[in-house]
Amino acid sequence: MQERHRISLNAIRVFAIVARSGSLTAAGAELGVTSGAVSHQLKKLEDELGVSLFRRGNNTVSLTDVGRRFYEEVAPAIGLIERSADALYRDESEISVHATTSLALRWLIPSLDRFRALCPQVRVRVETSSVRGFPAVPDADVSIRYFRAGAPAEGWEFLARDLRRPVVSPLLLARDTRQEIVIPDVPALQCCVGNWDWTLWCETFDISLADLSLTHAFDTDDAALHGCVAGLGMVLAPTILTGREMKSGALMTLPGYEPVEMGAYRYQRRSESRAVRQFCGWMDTEMRTLE
Repeated sequence: MQERHRISLNAIRVFAIVARSGSLTAAGAELGVTSGAVSHQLKKLEDELGVSLFRRGNNTVSLTDVGRRFYEEVAPAIGLIERSADALYRDESEISVHATTSLALRWLIPSLDRFRALCPQVRVRVETSSVRGFPAVPDADVSIRYFRAGAPAEGWEFLARDLRRPVVSPLLLARDTRQEIVIPDVPALQCCVGNWDWTLWCETFDISLADLSLTHAFDTDDAALHGCVAGLGMVLAPTILTGREMKSGALMTLPGYEPVEMGAYRYQRRSESRAVRQFCGWMDTEMRTLE
């Protein structure tokens, strides 16, 4: 049986770079070697194959017909190898996270500096969706999604409870000189489809939904909370989304009502890379500090 020739894969990579750039000097700069070293690799490959791949001129090279055919065949393979290597590098240095817009703006992004302090080598790419029940995103390493109480959540790991209570701007309450707050007199802002959140809250405290003064409607918790800070009305807000305003005094809880658990935030990861595992562990720790 005739012995097969062993072709240097490094020489083939050098060949592909020279063919693409059309210059020994440019190829050497890309590879971090001298043009003489590039020329040596090309000569070695041509000797191994027994063909001439380039026509050589004064400081120039051009592909022969054989060289062109060879380049057309090996270039896709070289590109695939390089993309695969880049993907492995990104697995350890970059992760993508998909979350609802409100959770991203009000908790995730403001907290990322603490993750960076823990893992300074990892870059996080945040993608958002305004829909709480968005489906899993195939390309995201980590997806964070909201589930209403009782909704099936197979394959999703628990992150945090959704505890909601009415919050309101102190400026709005200051307009009412009465000492006792009367719920029907406080405008209620809407940010859930069908007002399911206000319905559940009213049932918990034996209040008729018809007694609420439902007013402006918003498509995200974040937008509704901006309206709340502006004094437009009260919002039934998740506690993990209002930390900044509660700390600054821009919002306050409506006295007399304990938080009601209405669902949970859960996450799903599609990568077992070290960076993703670090990120998920960090999220769990962060959420425990908020409880």
